[in-house]
Amino acid sequence: MSSRSFNGKNKRSTSAPKRATLSSKGEQKSGQPTAWDAVERIPASELGDLFQFWVGSKTEGQPPDNDQVRERVVELMGDPSRIGECVAGLGTRLLKILEHLARAPKFQKSIVELGSAEELSYLGTYDLEAVLIQLSRRALLVETGATRFAGNGERMFALPVEVGNGLVASSSSTSKGVFEVLTLRGYMDKLYAKPAKNGRSGTHRVREMYKMYALESAAVARIERLPDGVRALIEKAILEFGGILPRSLFERMKTDLPHWNGRRWQMILEKSLVGTVGRVDLGPYGIRHEDETLIVFNEVALAWLRHVAVPGDPDRPHEELGLGIDLVSNLSHFLTFIIEHDVRFTVNGEIFKTTERKILQHLIPNPGRELAREEVLSFIFRFAHDQGLIDSTGERTIGITSAGREWGSQSLNYKLRYLVDYSVEEGDLGGELFHQVRLRQIFLRLIKRIEPGVWYDLMYLPFLARNTYLSSLDDQEAEDQFAERVHSGAYSPQDDVQRLAWNLVSWARKRLYLLGVLDLGYDKSGRPVAMRLTPSGARLLGLSSNEVAENGVGTLVVTPDFEIVVFPTGDDYELIHDLDRFCDRGTHGHLLHYVLTEASVRRALSEGLFLERILSVLSSNSRTPVPQNVLFSVRDWAIRAGLMTLNSKLELHCTDSATWTRFRTDPGVRTHVAEFGDEGYARLVKRSSPRRAQALFRDLGYLIEVI
Repeated sequence: MSSRSFNGKNKRSTSAPKRATLSSKGEQKSGQPTAWDAVERIPASELGDLFQFWVGSKTEGQPPDNDQVRERVVELMGDPSRIGECVAGLGTRLLKILEHLARAPKFQKSIVELGSAEELSYLGTYDLEAVLIQLSRRALLVETGATRFAGNGERMFALPVEVGNGLVASSSSTSKGVFEVLTLRGYMDKLYAKPAKNGRSGTHRVREMYKMYALESAAVARIERLPDGVRALIEKAILEFGGILPRSLFERMKTDLPHWNGRRWQMILEKSLVGTVGRVDLGPYGIRHEDETLIVFNEVALAWLRHVAVPGDPDRPHEELGLGIDLVSNLSHFLTFIIEHDVRFTVNGEIFKTTERKILQHLIPNPGRELAREEVLSFIFRFAHDQGLIDSTGERTIGITSAGREWGSQSLNYKLRYLVDYSVEEGDLGGELFHQVRLRQIFLRLIKRIEPGVWYDLMYLPFLARNTYLSSLDDQEAEDQFAERVHSGAYSPQDDVQRLAWNLVSWARKRLYLLGVLDLGYDKSGRPVAMRLTPSGARLLGLSSNEVAENGVGTLVVTPDFEIVVFPTGDDYELIHDLDRFCDRGTHGHLLHYVLTEASVRRALSEGLFLERILSVLSSNSRTPVPQNVLFSVRDWAIRAGLMTLNSKLELHCTDSATWTRFRTDPGVRTHVAEFGDEGYARLVKRSSPRRAQALFRDLGYLIEVI
């Protein structure tokens, strides 16, 4: 790989005005010097050489007037293609200075910073001064006169803004960016760019060779054939760093190798089609990485990770934890609490601490190791508020909305999908949101490729997602997003390539685990080391039934004292979701214990669960007939909670006298009732359908079940 750094495609216009005038003197408002600032400093005696440098091989006569010469040079400097042609003929030392400044904020650095740059460290003070003078004579560099810190005397040098933008554009037009550097396909495209001798196109030849070298068995075999010291380094680079190892990290890690030997490793890795070594600059993409880097090609790293990332029985996690659908159940409990209580909020829009403690008592108590109970409630509150399930009232209380009332009747899969989509866009979990949203989307796509119920190394998918994202940075338009901010000096990237993966792991642990999409495995010291896709997570991601073990419907036993015991089958999430809505969860071991109470039934009805659904869940999943006293009590509790029935003829019946009195005297009800008949009977106006009337009365605080 060439030592020249690369940049991605740049779609921004970089052309300067076609013609500069004498009135264009002076730096821009941004403080960046222009082409005219550089040209006007060239003495008249050197204008001939300057003109010939920028005109090149063109048979163009030099204007007789010095001002016209300067104007013509400034015009040529506004053409990115001309800048690329002129720069291509410079020596290596001059070119490295230009490339280094082209990556700097505002295209400028002090002479001290230039002298201490790693790729320029071989230049002594005299050589560096000589190079800067040569570039200045060609109007490619300007000494700005500013200093990095007031009074310290550091001289500042900058590229004219036209030259800086032109270098970026010129580099973009001749480079495939990160794809060429990070992937085997990109490297082979570059290596075999010329047509084959047998007459077939280079593209056809590369396609055939790539299929052979990208095979998992072939990639693993090439790593195993590497010299022992290099092989150990490559294995460590893949398993601990995902195949991207900067020199700065190498110098801090423990290894048997005495020192960084980039040239030797580059030769070995490229010859073996395993990877390469070279300087990589991801700053223009909003990623803090500018270092000589050992790179294992993405396809090769994937093959090796597949080879080692699925633990066998000896490597199973010491402890396995999963939350199932607890978060979905807790969200339902939270919404029910809002319905049944006046929840006030502070001037900052937060729930009072005393009320928060009361809500926590209604939630399933075990949030696992990754989040505290208060953090789970905070996520639930943000989600409900942001998605319009709750809203503030005029009395500074929190009320449930129509969308919140409808939430309970949605399927488990719908709720999980909604929660996952929301978590993908969350911006308070660490990392640059632009990168993290795209990384999370790639992560969810890659999850579909793993086998549900099988433990994988915790870093397996995050590294694959990170590498896939980096390889597609040009397609993601990341440079367009960050280039202007980076070059203006107003933005400094914070995430390096390793932190991109760590932030993704944090999201998986704090969100996908919380949502029951993933289970986590811990070692003996309590560190998370593995993950597996749950059956509900697999179903959520659309995996076919043959990819998810179908163990039948979960079974339960209902006792006369209203206790429900569930015998888990491994995929009981729908059943547990229903039970959590109308029962109180008890002990949680190998068997799940629930208690059916009047309060839990009232809570379920308030949330929108129908009486017939409650009775159906109990009877259809019970191993033995449901005791009659339980069925009778559930119906009686529903009536005492104020449940009314509505048939297809819009005839409404109510058997609870207190509820009927409140209903008949409610002003909001009268416009929807055609006539009140005998006690507990009313006929509604015909302009509403039963379902529409049910929703209207539910918003007024009445429980209506359509029969």
